[in-house]
Amino acid sequence: MSDHEALRILTSRQHGVVSRRQLADLGFSSHAVIHAVASGSLRRVNDRVLVLCGSPDTLLQRTMAAALDVSNGAVALHSAAAMWHGPGFRVEPVHVLTDRRPHRGSPHLGVVHSTVRWTSDEATTLDGVPVTTPLRTLRDLAGRVHPDLLSRTCDRWLSTRLLRLTQLHALAADLPRRGGAAGTRAMRELIGQRPPGYRPAESNLERRFEKILADAGETPFERQVDLGDDEGWIGRVDFVDRTDRIVVEVQSDLFHSGLLDRARDRERIRRLRRAGWIVVEITEHEVWHRREVVVAKVRAARSRRRAA
Repeated sequence: MSDHEALRILTSRQHGVVSRRQLADLGFSSHAVIHAVASGSLRRVNDRVLVLCGSPDTLLQRTMAAALDVSNGAVALHSAAAMWHGPGFRVEPVHVLTDRRPHRGSPHLGVVHSTVRWTSDEATTLDGVPVTTPLRTLRDLAGRVHPDLLSRTCDRWLSTRLLRLTQLHALAADLPRRGGAAGTRAMRELIGQRPPGYRPAESNLERRFEKILADAGETPFERQVDLGDDEGWIGRVDFVDRTDRIVVEVQSDLFHSGLLDRARDRERIRRLRRAGWIVVEITEHEVWHRREVVVAKVRAARSRRRAA
């Protein structure tokens, strides 16, 4: 197999991205790399990462580039949580975890974190991208995010079987019983609330929204209401203010991200607006991380209705 054929196969698995180290392993000399860039076959992202020219610029490509930019790196923390469909997390900026090998030099493509505790079974691949496992991701998030968000993330992964209760209890055996860093204390409390036989509760995304409104002094909405129009039943919406004829739809990342889900959402919202409802769309990220945006959207809708 030629070097170029090996490169084609490798980049097809890595969303069009390749590192200088990988090119060297394939037999490309520094002169050959320079020639590939000059001829338009490869494009430099930085000194350590190149992209196959013509490959689409996607979120997965940028995530892969950030991971390959760091020696022994894997996507971690908030970015890994987003890739595992954690509630309200986002992939970018891409966080990358590596061991204590030096990662200084020119600026990196992601936010780089070092750790002295790193084993091969704490990383895997997801969509071809090296990423920390759900258990390792949860442990890294502990002490960095609000306990409610950590709890919600844990329950989602238990519900979707990305995480097993036995894994949590095995981890608990390795944690000190008292003291420790903030992350250790958070994990100890999280696991302590999930004894053997524990089953995750239903989604509390709506409860989070209701609490945000209550804390802001806003009039509460009715939850889970069936609405219709002249054509018949439109659907069950998340929240309704009948007085001001306002509907709030909280768009879960897990259940509203597919193409079919988005098409159905658009059709439902179109019919609601045609029937005279003001429809406010709120993302899961906003519910967990931007409560001021949630309050502002609701207040703007109410002000608009009353002004009209």
